[in-house]
Amino acid sequence: MLSVDNLSYSYGAVQALREVRMKMQSGCITCIMGRNGVGKTTLIKTIMGVLRSSAGAVWLGERNVSSLPANKRAKVGLAWVAQGRMIFPKLTVEENLRVGLQARPDKLKNIPDEIYELFPVLKQMSHRMGGDLSGGQQQQLAIGRALAGDPKVLLLDEPTEGIQPNIIQQIGEVLRMLATKRNMTIVLVEQYLDFVRQFGNAFYVMNRGRVVAQGEASELSEELINAHLSV
Repeated sequence: MLSVDNLSYSYGAVQALREVRMKMQSGCITCIMGRNGVGKTTLIKTIMGVLRSSAGAVWLGERNVSSLPANKRAKVGLAWVAQGRMIFPKLTVEENLRVGLQARPDKLKNIPDEIYELFPVLKQMSHRMGGDLSGGQQQQLAIGRALAGDPKVLLLDEPTEGIQPNIIQQIGEVLRMLATKRNMTIVLVEQYLDFVRQFGNAFYVMNRGRVVAQGEASELSEELINAHLSV
C-alpha cells in the first residue's frame, strides 16, 4: 500500500499541495482527478521524489520513503510514467526498456518476456527508434519501461492523453491485470471520466491543492463531476 500523510509542497510563495492525505491500496487502481492546475501532477512528482515535499510523509507499506531521492524510491518499488511519456527518442525501443532495468533490485539484465506479452508491438518494433513510434506506441513503451523495474507501485500521469481509443482500452486492460493478478498499487492522474468509470476502483478529487472528495469509482456522481470536474 502507498499512502501520503499531510503532504505539502510550495513553488515559492504558491502553495501547490496542502496537507494531502491519501491511501492507495494494493490490487487497486486509484484515480486522482480535478481541473487543470489543482496540484495533481505536483502530487505525483512529490510521491516519486522528483519534488521534495515541504511537509508530510510518503509511505510505501510501513516504510517512510520521504527522505529518499527519486532514484532510490525507484529501487524500493516506485515507478513513474510522466505526462507526455518522456521516452528517449534517439534510443531504440529495446534500449529504452533496458533503461528501466536499472531500478530492479535483482539486477536482472534481460528485458522480462512479460513486457512483450503485455505490449506485443514493443517486440515487433524493438529495433525502431522511440521517436519513430506513434503516440499510443510511445505510451506503451513508457509503461513497459516503468514495468521493467519490477515496481510495487506504478504512478501514471494522464496515460490516455492524446491516444487513440483502441490503445486506451488496451492500456486500461493491462493496468487492470497488473492490479488484480500482480496485486500492484496503481495510481493515475486522469481526466477521462469513461476510463475512470471502466477501470478505476477508487478516486480522489483535488481542488486548490487539497483533497475535496474521495470514494469508490462507482460513487463518482454527476453532482461531484459538476462541482469539481466540469469546465
